[in-house]
Amino acid sequence: MSLNIRVIAPDGLIWDTTADGIVLPSLTGQLGILTGHAPLITSLEIGILRIKVNSQWTPIIVLGGFAVIINNEVQVLISGVEEVIKEDYNKAKDILAKAKKDLELAKTTKEIIDASQELKIASAKVKAFKFI
Repeated sequence: MSLNIRVIAPDGLIWDTTADGIVLPSLTGQLGILTGHAPLITSLEIGILRIKVNSQWTPIIVLGGFAVIINNEVQVLISGVEEVIKEDYNKAKDILAKAKKDLELAKTTKEIIDASQELKIASAKVKAFKFI
């Protein structure tokens, strides 16, 4: 038995597949879902969503949202998505370094919030390279 997974962003369907498992970046930490999981609704934060298809993990960066799990159906509604492209690893590390510096230099509350968000995205993207 497997999971039916749909990942939907504001601009359309990102993923519609049957999978062995999924790991969600919930507000309380990484949340692994396998077949037979109890019904659940959870909020998602910026982080790495991983889907396991044919023993291969595929990561995508989600920009927050929520997930509903019921009867081996996983519906993931996200605010946005960032692609993880193997060739972009050095670029991702450069963006992470810039995001750290921007956070250090941020002065206003808005600058701090914006820089923190960019740092979370950049950090997740660099970590996602472990899975590709």
